[in-house]
Amino acid sequence: MGPLLEQSRRCMRISVGQRHRLRLGPVLLAIVTLCGGCQTAPRSLFTASGDGWHVRQGQAVWRPRRGLPELAGDLVVASHQDGRGFVQFAKPPVTLVWAQTTPSRWLIQFPAGHRSFRGHRRRPAHFAWLYLQAALAGEAVPAPLRFERQPAGDWRLENPRSGETLEGFLDP
Repeated sequence: MGPLLEQSRRCMRISVGQRHRLRLGPVLLAIVTLCGGCQTAPRSLFTASGDGWHVRQGQAVWRPRRGLPELAGDLVVASHQDGRGFVQFAKPPVTLVWAQTTPSRWLIQFPAGHRSFRGHRRRPAHFAWLYLQAALAGEAVPAPLRFERQPAGDWRLENPRSGETLEGFLDP
């Protein structure tokens, strides 16, 4: 009898108790995986719903930095009378960027790349998305960012240092 056949016979001599334990392992692994407490939903600073919100939708083209291709997608910009702001840029069905700001905190997420950044007080200028809602509301943007409105209602927000650009329009 060859060694392979002998090993096969030994594997077949598993007791009933051992068989149940072998089946229990994958079940326990599935339970731990599904109920293990991982948080896959993105955290947010606030829920953008209720009274006091002004929501606008449109289209935008984003170039993340010099040398990278431009991405076109759907844009949602929401502002609240208390100073909160929300921006979402998506190429359905994928959200590429979403950002939330308050007078004292900020959060930006890039769900496709599984990256997020948050902070307190001053927003970093290297994330133009954090300033889009404020720029559209007529607020000044910090250097090196530049914001300009076009006569037809289009706008452009750019960071000349990094080459990041956001161009688009919003429905009234």
